[in-house]
Amino acid sequence: MIIFLDLDGTLIHTAHSYFKEMKDGIIDTDLDLIKRYIFPGAIKFIKEEQARGNTLYIISDSHPRYVNVIAEQIFNLPYLSLADKPNDIKTLNFIDSIPELKNAFQNKDDFILIGDSWLDIALGRLLNIKTVLAQFYDTTEIDVRDGIGDERKQIKQGPTYYASNFKEVANIISNPLENLPALEAVFQGKASSKSIKFNLQKYANGFTAFRCLARQDDGECDKYARADKYLKIDDPERSLDFLEKLALSVSNFLKSVESQSEYRWDYLSYVSDKITTSPPNKMKEIFDLVESSVPKIKLFEWDQNVIGKLRNQPNYKARREFIARYLSTFDTIDLKDKNIIVIDDQFTSSATAYEISTQLRNKGAKNILFVALFYLILPLSNKTCPSCGMKMHIKINRRKGNKFYSCPLPKYGGNGCGRTINIPNEQ
Repeated sequence: MIIFLDLDGTLIHTAHSYFKEMKDGIIDTDLDLIKRYIFPGAIKFIKEEQARGNTLYIISDSHPRYVNVIAEQIFNLPYLSLADKPNDIKTLNFIDSIPELKNAFQNKDDFILIGDSWLDIALGRLLNIKTVLAQFYDTTEIDVRDGIGDERKQIKQGPTYYASNFKEVANIISNPLENLPALEAVFQGKASSKSIKFNLQKYANGFTAFRCLARQDDGECDKYARADKYLKIDDPERSLDFLEKLALSVSNFLKSVESQSEYRWDYLSYVSDKITTSPPNKMKEIFDLVESSVPKIKLFEWDQNVIGKLRNQPNYKARREFIARYLSTFDTIDLKDKNIIVIDDQFTSSATAYEISTQLRNKGAKNILFVALFYLILPLSNKTCPSCGMKMHIKINRRKGNKFYSCPLPKYGGNGCGRTINIPNEQ
């Protein structure tokens, strides 16, 4: 395994602006000071991964005066400074400059990038390799460029994994498939109960938590993200085997939830389908296949006279209003002090999750766990069209599931020449 390590905020606790002049090369690097800020377990992690035969490199945006001395005298690792993340050009040139690294890069599955900001995750996505968002410290100030302190921005970039210490990172490296989010793991033939922890709102008498089981990629990403599977949900010819895999991912996640003895869940429900949904009852079919000890119940119903589609609403406010108008929670079931799990297909703007959670709390629900099969990550692409030089977008064939680069014509919202380039299927 080839391991790319960010430096500041990943190996050393230097994300604070106090270290900025050192990182920018304006003043000399105080090695004695830096040593005091090495994250617990960092050096042990490096030595143990090297003993396992893995190769590690530091990839940092900071100045050579700072990176070089730290990489050489503290961590004894090869390095790239001034990497200009998330631009992948310097990192690709660095890879090409080392013959054994260039040869290894032919199998991107043998690579992983570990960093603490969206810049690291975006770089990893552009390289099409696995990423770990390192969450080793509590934020004390907001960094707009790096997104430090903006947890949602980090999540929306779509890390493959999350880790709060180096022990968790080592486990991910040793068992990459088993540590994927639950739905992504199922399509690799593995069982996982992991989820993406999107939000947690605490109240005086309970909480509302939002969790997702897979990433719906938009653009460049590692091969495990599952936009192809999300699109397949709407396919009238979707197979029972496919539905069973989706349900299995939910079941695997719920096993972990149900094992937490401090909570007793009263109801398991799902976001119902509109009568105009195609294929009909698409979420109900998945819901019926989910295995859980929590009593299943239908709690929501769309108005039969619903006009328009949720996806066509222009913004978050309009989506909330659309759901509030047409989707209601049953009045016939007493929900006071009840703990409720709700399953839905996608978490995009979060309008559905927040509106349903609001309705449940208004009816007295105590703890609410909203579980989405997928969440849409931010778009990312770095390919230019070889014919016209315009930026290309990654698209997915809805019927076949294969990806391709598209240089969209003006009539399709772009300014390109219409050329398409197939992307080899690595799934």
